[in-house]
Amino acid sequence: MQERHLWFIGKVRILRVLTAEHLERGLGLLASGIIFPLYIFPGDPGICANWTPLFNSISTNPDLQFHVIVNPASGPGTDPQPSTSYQSCVALLKSPNVNVYGYVFTDFGNREEADVIADVDLYAGWGTAYVPDGIFFDQVLGTEDNLDKYTGYAEHTRQSFGGGSGLVTLNPGAEPTTDYFNIVDLIVTSEVFFTDFNTANVTIGPSAPASKQAIILHDAPSTVPTALVDELVGTDKIGALYITDDVQANNMNPYDSFPSDWDAFVSAVVSAQ
Repeated sequence: MQERHLWFIGKVRILRVLTAEHLERGLGLLASGIIFPLYIFPGDPGICANWTPLFNSISTNPDLQFHVIVNPASGPGTDPQPSTSYQSCVALLKSPNVNVYGYVFTDFGNREEADVIADVDLYAGWGTAYVPDGIFFDQVLGTEDNLDKYTGYAEHTRQSFGGGSGLVTLNPGAEPTTDYFNIVDLIVTSEVFFTDFNTANVTIGPSAPASKQAIILHDAPSTVPTALVDELVGTDKIGALYITDDVQANNMNPYDSFPSDWDAFVSAVVSAQ
C-alpha cells in the first residue's frame, strides 16, 4: 500500500509517496531532528517563497523530524487570526514529519501569566488548517522556583491543542533543573554563539534524556561543522539541533534568514544517523 500526498507551493506541485512501512512505523522518524526558529516572513499567500527551502527539505526527508517555530509578531500578534500569508504558509508546513510550534515569550518568568496564557489561546484559536501543534516558550528561567508556573503553562498548552495532546518546548537556553524534563517534549538546553559551545557541558542521563534536548547555535562557520553534528546527533542522539551562520553580533537577529549551508546541514543531520 502507498499513500500519496500532494503539496502545492506556488505553482510547483510536490508529490510525496509514503510507503506502508512508513505509515506503520509512524514514518520511522530518525532519533534526532532539526529545530528551526522560523522567524522569517513567509512571503505572498500561496507562494510562500521565503520558506521554500524548508518545504523542499521536509518533502525530501520524510524520516527527519522538523520542529518548526513560527513567530508572526514576537508572538501571535493581537488579531484572532494571523495574516493570510501565515494562514496559507503554515498550512503548507503541515506534514507527518513536522511539529509546528507557536512562539510565546515569557521574559524569564517575569511576564504576566495572563498575557502568556492569552498568547497560547490566540494560537489555539487559529483555523484548523494552520493551527500549531503546540507552543515554544522562549526566555524561560528554568529554576526550581519557576517550575510551578511553567508546569501550568505546559498543562494549559497540552489541553489547548490536538484534543489534549498539545506539544511543549521550553527555551531557557541553558540547562534547567531536571524536574523541567518531566513537563516538556523538548527543552533547549543550549542556545549560544557557536564559539561558546562546548559538548562537555551537555549533560545527558536518566533525568536529562538526550531525546528531550535541543541545541541551537548561531554565528557558526559558513561550512557545516560535520564533526560536531556527528557527535551530537550520531553519538549523543540529541533530540533536535540547529546550527546557523546567521549572526546575533551587533544586536542582529540570528534567525531572520536560512543558514547559507542549509541543504548541507540537513544532509549532515541525516547522514550522522
